[in-house]
Amino acid sequence: MMAPPQALVDAAQGWAHLYSKTKAVSMAVTYIHLAGILLGGGAAVAADRDTLRAASDPEPVRAYHLTFLATVHNVAIGGLALIVVSGLLMFFADLETFWGSRIYWLKMSLFVLLLLNGALMKRAEGLVATNPDAAWKNLKTTSLTSLILWFTILLAGVILMSA
Repeated sequence: MMAPPQALVDAAQGWAHLYSKTKAVSMAVTYIHLAGILLGGGAAVAADRDTLRAASDPEPVRAYHLTFLATVHNVAIGGLALIVVSGLLMFFADLETFWGSRIYWLKMSLFVLLLLNGALMKRAEGLVATNPDAAWKNLKTTSLTSLILWFTILLAGVILMSA
């Protein structure tokens, strides 16, 4: 793999030094990252599980579940924001290692797929009023995809930490 641009390495040098020499800083960033995973991923996994169940329930249950999903998305987005900010801080703390890691770029690709899947899920929620059967089929698919992506991203992160 290519080395990162030297200007980027130079720009990140102060942060990398602080992160590597100050345990409190590295622990805080790691904590924020894990808290984001717990918050965003936990909310998403619970909602995905409930969506898979609600897909075969009668309409009143489905309608209630859609109202519930609207609140869950805000929690998941908050968790994703924590993940992105802390992930960027970790990336710039060890730029040369992450830049050259195939596992890191695989994890980032999976993360982008997770975001795209979330957009598809929101779109399917919007289609429930006009085409409920197709919308619920899409919700089942995007919920299953979300579950797979969250756990695969987590696995990639563990592999990345061990590499």
